Amino acid sequence: MRTVLFLSDMIVQPVGRALKGRYAVEYADLDAFMPTLQSRVEADALVILFDPRFFYPLYPDGGAAERLAFLQTLLQDFRSRNRTPVVLGNLFDTFPNYYTAETARSYQKLIEINLALEKLKETISDLEICDLFSVGMRLGSERLFQSKNRFLFQSPFTKEGAAAVADAVDAALVRLWGKRKKVLVLDGDNTLWGGIVGEDGVEGVACDENYPGIAYKRFQLYLKALKASGLVLTMVSKNNEADVWELFAKRQMPLRLDDFILTKINWNPKSQNIAEIAGELNVGLESLLFIDDNPFEIEEVRNVLPQVGTLLLDKENPLGAIDALAARPDIHAVTVTDEDRQKSEQYRSEKRRAEVFQKASDPEAFIRSLGIGITWWRNNRGQLARITQLINKTNQFNLTTRRYTQSEVEALMAAHDVLSFKVTDKFGDMGIVGVVIIQEGVIDTFLLSCRVLGRGIEERIIDAVLEVGGPELEAEYIPSAKNAQVADLYERLGFELIGENEEGIRRYRFVQKRTNRPYIKLIRGDEV
Repeated sequence: MRTVLFLSDMIVQPVGRALKGRYAVEYADLDAFMPTLQSRVEADALVILFDPRFFYPLYPDGGAAERLAFLQTLLQDFRSRNRTPVVLGNLFDTFPNYYTAETARSYQKLIEINLALEKLKETISDLEICDLFSVGMRLGSERLFQSKNRFLFQSPFTKEGAAAVADAVDAALVRLWGKRKKVLVLDGDNTLWGGIVGEDGVEGVACDENYPGIAYKRFQLYLKALKASGLVLTMVSKNNEADVWELFAKRQMPLRLDDFILTKINWNPKSQNIAEIAGELNVGLESLLFIDDNPFEIEEVRNVLPQVGTLLLDKENPLGAIDALAARPDIHAVTVTDEDRQKSEQYRSEKRRAEVFQKASDPEAFIRSLGIGITWWRNNRGQLARITQLINKTNQFNLTTRRYTQSEVEALMAAHDVLSFKVTDKFGDMGIVGVVIIQEGVIDTFLLSCRVLGRGIEERIIDAVLEVGGPELEAEYIPSAKNAQVADLYERLGFELIGENEEGIRRYRFVQKRTNRPYIKLIRGDEV
């Protein structure tokens, strides 16, 4: 069980007790704020929660900016000593009303403080925000705080509030440590719209400004926002395809057909359709979240495809759909990268590539026709978030499957060589899709996104790796449950086996490059 250390100017033991069974919880002393941040921490995560009075006495004032700068300095000092992930709580507060405009400005300043706390993620690696502001907005001040205890004992939370804060802390830790889903698989009837299109007709289903249609409209707007953050939308629906096409053609809904990368509108078992979606997108089943209002469909998928995440919506309460989905920490990202924002378009481009490839009679000629270009960088700190993301989610083409936090990648950049690779072709920009880490003349990490496999890209990447690592370069292969396809990669790239232990871990030394693809352009990023 992972250990979480709480650091706070409040009594937060009720929050810790609400986390019992999920984490082992420890507490720093109330007066140990600076000493803790200026020392080494052995816990797996540090959770920092502030009383708003840390920043201002009653109303936000000019002193809040100084406290923010002070906090940033302390966190930077902490990060120089520790790689421990940090969860930092933002603020929720209420203000006595004495003049409407001034009270409104106080809330505006509170939001500005929270935005400044969020902005700390740009300079402090492995930092995630625990969204106490949203907890307070949902519960309200009276359900979140116990005012007398807050000021008498420095123990501010009600029992209900402590449980809600604990859930928010847990969600932030899951975002830091867990893997985000890649694909949402959405049902149609009573999920994306109210009613059954085959029975109620195109004009009879609900997705408009009236209840219950407004609930479905808001849910679609939320899905559109999730798509913009990097989640890919797909649809599986037991319907006649023509009815669904007509619905999207005739009704003005927030989601359009082209928002969905794939649709499976038929009468096949939904588990079959979902498996096909995973195969066509080349993602693992564990990367999918299936959302439906029908308990039978959810149970069928759980039984046949237990790796797929599922979410059962309550069709009697369509307004609860957004909260039900938003409550899942595995759909949220710590950081949204450029690659995330372009994810749907990247999958769409990949679909076009696959269609052209299926028609090609000569695979090698097809690869030549793509006009592939690889741009690479060494220790590019501007790509830290994406590099860390790839390290922690890539399984198939990953020679060692070593996982590193963002602060650990930052440390590797300071002492060693972290290479990142972007791939483009005539169909589009696939973004940063490859990472190689070289430590002391040994390839510690070599990974590629599954979206670019089968094009010889690894054979060209090794040229950049050899340029940095030198001709005496060595490498490792550590077998995992998912990386068997690259078991012989180093032999194919011109390395010779120099040792293998009983666990199947192999050690290689570079001898001579055996393949060459000069038609794949290799460009150093800082020379573009």
